[in-house]
Amino acid sequence: MSKILVLEDESMLNEMICEYLNANHHETTSVKSYEKALNLAYENDFDLWIFDVKVIGGNGFELLEELRNANKLTPCIFTTSLNDIKDLNKGFLSGCDDYLKKPFELAELLLRVNNLIKRNYAHKTNQIEDLGDNLSFDIYKKTLYKNGKAVNLSNKESRLLALFLQNKNCVLTREEIYSSIWDYDEIPSELSLRVYIRNLRKYLGKKIVSRPKVGYIYA
Repeated sequence: MSKILVLEDESMLNEMICEYLNANHHETTSVKSYEKALNLAYENDFDLWIFDVKVIGGNGFELLEELRNANKLTPCIFTTSLNDIKDLNKGFLSGCDDYLKKPFELAELLLRVNNLIKRNYAHKTNQIEDLGDNLSFDIYKKTLYKNGKAVNLSNKESRLLALFLQNKNCVLTREEIYSSIWDYDEIPSELSLRVYIRNLRKYLGKKIVSRPKVGYIYA
């Protein structure tokens, strides 16, 4: 029986999800707040997390990002009413494995839950991309390696590199980068972005190309 942590602050939906999953051979732990979910995720070995995004005391994207930064690799599904492509991008950049838009059928949620639990998780967490010049990037952990040793990048630099690799040979506008890298309560800074680009270029060189008055491209 798989153990699942369910973070959903709508009481009725929380209860419906848990009852349905419990009836289908899963064991759920129900929480409604960011802090409670964070503590339980640290303290317990769950097989899967199901996180709402807009929750009491915080943001589901930030919650998962904090857990991923602490090398917590439990598979995660976001369930949210946020349906903008920018929100979808934020969800996957934060480290989620699946994203289900509300309203949804409980049967569909169950299919996604079963699929993730059955998947060879060890294989997923070892997705390493070879960047050449003895560089590699673990997209899931958002960690850059040189000669097998982790490079000290800031959180935003790691997220920016992940964004480039997910959009190879595509021009990313500054606005697209801002919406993906900066959090909701932060004010984007062009100066800071230039610093992040400069630091990444120390390792990647000319692979990151500027497009004047538009943005950047990784080629």
